[in-house]
Formats: sequence, structure tokens, C-alpha cells
Amino acid sequence: APGHWLPVVLMAKSRKWPLKMALLGASVTALGHIVLSLFVALFSFWLETRFFLDYEESIERYAGLALGVFGLAFAAIAFFTQWSCHGHTHASAKVPSQKAPFWFLFTLGFSPCVAVLPVVGQAIVQGALTLLSIWAAFSLGVLAALLGSTFLAFLGFFKLEHPIFEHYGDVVAGCSVALVGFLLFCFSH
Repeated sequence: APGHWLPVVLMAKSRKWPLKMALLGASVTALGHIVLSLFVALFSFWLETRFFLDYEESIERYAGLALGVFGLAFAAIAFFTQWSCHGHTHASAKVPSQKAPFWFLFTLGFSPCVAVLPVVGQAIVQGALTLLSIWAAFSLGVLAALLGSTFLAFLGFFKLEHPIFEHYGDVVAGCSVALVGFLLFCFSH
């Protein structure tokens, strides 16, 4: 989903990250998605898989709403941080924390893949080796999708030069996350 890879590319653009750092950001986002999906899958098996399957659409919808609110909060914090930043170019400004963007990217992955629950439930019944195989395939798929999307978008997006991306890249990233979140809320799949 663009809500996962687009903010990585926008952050990389605004912070002038090299491709390696952008791919690291995509990996961190994928890790958040994989970890939360695993937690939800194991928790759902404990609660009975049927519980989450009955509420799959609601869970995905409200995860989209949470993503939208989170994106708006991130954009607002970034905007007011940038707004108070006058009299110098942003590229020369010292970034207060190198870890902050990665925490943001990790939390972007916090939209569980509810569709994988029945597969995990069946794999648990089949045994540990099947479960590990299914989870490895899911994890590799998520990583491949996010790294591939980020790589391709990075190559194209970095040719686009505009001062708004240089100074307000985090605001644009937060707004894009919010937009995707609210779209998922309104048009759940």
C-alpha cells in the first residue's frame, strides 16, 4: 500500500538519504507490519481465529482510521517544528534525532494483515514447521513488496526537485499517510 512505502520515499527525499538508508527505512516499516501481524495472528488463535474473521472488515477499517489520525499527528508535529525553523536552509539544520524517523516508519507498519489469519490458523494445526514456513513466506513477501516499491519510487521520485519536499517532506509524508489511512477507512477492502 502507498501508505507504507510513500512516506519512506518522502522522508528519504526530505532528509537526503541515500538509497541504502531508504531501503533500511522500508525494512523497518515491513518489520512493524510483520511483527504486528504475527502478534494478531497468534492472539487470534488463542482467542479462536473465528473471532477476528468475523470482524476482519471492522479491524481493517479502524486500523485505517488510526493510521489517518497518526499521519495527521505526525504531519502537525513536523509542520510546527518546521514552522519555528527560520533563517537557514533546512538541509544544513541539525536533525535532533536520527532514530525518530525510524520509529515513525516502524509504526507505519502497524496495520495488521487480517487476511493471513486463516492461513496461520491452518498452519498452526499442521505443526511448527508449517507455521514457520508460512510465516517466512509472508515475511519475505512483505519485505519484497516494500523494498521493491521503495526502490522503484525512490529512483523516480529523486529526480523530482521542489523546495516543498526539501523543507516540508515530513509534513507531506504525514499527510500522505493520513490520506491513505482515511481512504482505507472509507473504502475498506
